[in-house]
Amino acid sequence: MQIALGDKSESLQPGAAMRRVWFAGATLLLVLGLMLFVGWPSSGMASRELHCAQQADPRARQVCVALQEHMEWTWLGHAIVSPGWRVTFHTVREFYCGLSVTAADAITLESLRKSATDWRLQDGAQELIWLLDGAAQPPASIFNPAQSQYLLKHGCG
Repeated sequence: MQIALGDKSESLQPGAAMRRVWFAGATLLLVLGLMLFVGWPSSGMASRELHCAQQADPRARQVCVALQEHMEWTWLGHAIVSPGWRVTFHTVREFYCGLSVTAADAITLESLRKSATDWRLQDGAQELIWLLDGAAQPPASIFNPAQSQYLLKHGCG
């Protein structure tokens, strides 16, 4: 079979088109597989599990479970594609308002931050501590009540 392409012609052997389709399909599968391999979250990030049962203090366990339940699925980490469950600012606000965190919880939160085996729980506890003591935060921090983007600017309602 002859195919005219401008002033050139190309001879197609029987099955050449089929080989091209197979090659394109295999290449596409390889690229997709590589993207999944690189972009798939680590086992810890793919789960909401924060190992709350390890917390001996009942209030710490309650805080842990609530943070675990409020985590959100996100695709981005710090300037990288990093899918997984995270404690976000929205999570912290929901949790703070829903569980009525008070200054009396500061010791529990500090203990939780230090004893947690998952960085997401450590971060959540730290952010709640910052929210409790907002005035001590840098002026540009969203945990500082004087900042225009303060996390609780509109209250808990």
